[in-house]
Amino acid sequence: MILNFKHFYQELTFPRTVLFAIFFHDYIYDPKSNNNEEESVQAFESCARDLELDADVVKGVKHMINLTSSGHYTKELEEDKPKTRDVHYFLDFDLSILGSNPVEYTLYAKKIRKEYNHVGEEEFCTRRAQVMEKFLERKYVFCTKEFRQFAEENARKNVQGEVVILRGRAEHLRTCKEKGHTCGIKDGEIEGGTEVEECTDLCSQD
Repeated sequence: MILNFKHFYQELTFPRTVLFAIFFHDYIYDPKSNNNEEESVQAFESCARDLELDADVVKGVKHMINLTSSGHYTKELEEDKPKTRDVHYFLDFDLSILGSNPVEYTLYAKKIRKEYNHVGEEEFCTRRAQVMEKFLERKYVFCTKEFRQFAEENARKNVQGEVVILRGRAEHLRTCKEKGHTCGIKDGEIEGGTEVEECTDLCSQD
């Protein structure tokens, strides 16, 4: 995010606000928690009091942090308006990994799986696919015209590819379970539509 911040610094109206949001948006990050954004905001508020930051800066940073939660996405973020440019750049910085090259994206997806290793494979694949499909349902993945121009196409390809693998993996695991098989296929080795009969050497009957 910092590299993107530096690259687009001249485009930002209030870069200081954006920088605080970058630093604090994942200040508290626990994959097992549903309150990361709220706790990160609280950490920022404590810092803001110590630094005696202006109320407008505090309000702006809190708004940006809260928007990083997928549940706060709204259609208005698709509209490229001057008054929301800083917010748009911040959100695009946060999602920039989606538009990376395929190798980097694969490493990112594997890292996410490791972070959620406390979640069962079938549940993870199903829930992760649901989250990623929300990006595909948007008119645009990114908010700014710059990111749409150089990253939108890659992002859609990357996300679509991951969803296909996740959905295929979840379906395969369900089929194995129904047939009393122990699945021996490793994460990400199959794509959508793969049947249990195609992996008899790897999936064994209990």
